[in-house]
Amino acid sequence: MIINNILEVSKKGLCVGCGTCESVCPKNSIKMVINKKKGIYLPNINQKLCNDCELCIKSCPGYELDFNSLSSELFNKCNTNQLIGKFLDTFIGYSTNMHIRYNSSSGGMITQILISSLELGIIDGALVTRMKKGNPLIPEPFIAKTKEEIIEASKSKYCPVPLNSALNELMTTKLKKIAVVGLPCHIHGIRKAEKINNKLRKKIIIHLGIFCIYTPTFNGTKLLLKKLSLNEEKIKNIEYRGKGWPGSMKIIDHKHEIIVNEYWKFIGLNFFIPFRCLKCCDGTNELADISFGDAWLPEYSNDKIGSSIIISRTKFSLELLYSLNENNKINLNEIDVGKVIESQRGMLYFKKKSFESRIKISRNSPEYNIKHLNPYLMDYVTSIYIYLSIYLASFSIFRKLLPHIPDKILVLYKLFPTLINRKKRI
Repeated sequence: MIINNILEVSKKGLCVGCGTCESVCPKNSIKMVINKKKGIYLPNINQKLCNDCELCIKSCPGYELDFNSLSSELFNKCNTNQLIGKFLDTFIGYSTNMHIRYNSSSGGMITQILISSLELGIIDGALVTRMKKGNPLIPEPFIAKTKEEIIEASKSKYCPVPLNSALNELMTTKLKKIAVVGLPCHIHGIRKAEKINNKLRKKIIIHLGIFCIYTPTFNGTKLLLKKLSLNEEKIKNIEYRGKGWPGSMKIIDHKHEIIVNEYWKFIGLNFFIPFRCLKCCDGTNELADISFGDAWLPEYSNDKIGSSIIISRTKFSLELLYSLNENNKINLNEIDVGKVIESQRGMLYFKKKSFESRIKISRNSPEYNIKHLNPYLMDYVTSIYIYLSIYLASFSIFRKLLPHIPDKILVLYKLFPTLINRKKRI
């Protein structure tokens, strides 16, 4: 597929909304804006400023990503597993700071690593995301320079985030050693940008990746607020995770503090999956130096505070983990890679086993240099079902009706793919 302009990526439905193109553009001709109908970020280009340098295309992870080449270049001495990529070692762990562990996502490992690295002088700052204070439904990427700012950015954000649009700030700041925290698409874009920008490659000393099955559109949160009879214009704060594990959503408006325990049953519906997320085959952030995810294991089902599954891929990251463990900043226990796969079986099935079924029935597909698993016949049925769900949600009349559909019907809807494909195995 030959693409010469970032607008073509967007028009073909291949934009991941990462924001890399905005930062690498030397003419500042690209801005990431929210498409209100789709509920995602897309690039807007000022054609008068564009000089056709194609840097945006060279750094775009949306339409092309050479997984094999990049991972071999970055992690050439690692073990390889088809489901989780390259790795040196795998662990389960959590922050020993109870406040951080309880109020972060899945054990507070990323927050603790950033804080400890900052205090030890390993990093000068971290590219992270918080929700805007004046507009808490909108994410705000920024460079955290203090412990307080790192804590402010803790917890998951279940909405689109153009993290890499802040790479510009990262390149111009006087800070020399930066950590980045992102989803797979963010890390993909950063890795590609580093190949064409030596300054960026030298400044980013560690890439911390978050596991991801998909990121709900803004419509998921907006319609949940309507379902709860809340006025989004009066919302003062939203926290998607925290207060233990698996956590609860906290919404503060002008009058109340509302706790929503089973929010994912709504915003996690197929109606709110971006089309492009269906074309991603990376669930464990395979190009990150260290990746983190929830410990969905039977033996941790009673862990109400939180623990993280951890995949380390570089010697530097491994030494950092061991050092923090020895200094009692984190609690780290080595686990077999099979446990990592077991903990993420549903996500890995979606990202690896059924991936090819979604690609084959899609109009445009990204170019990945990576070996895929063969899907089952019923995976095609499930994929068509998901595509049709997203298409249905593109109609405004349906979006207006959705908050009023009884929960029992929504639960049955969500269970349908599981019921028709009970023999899911990797």
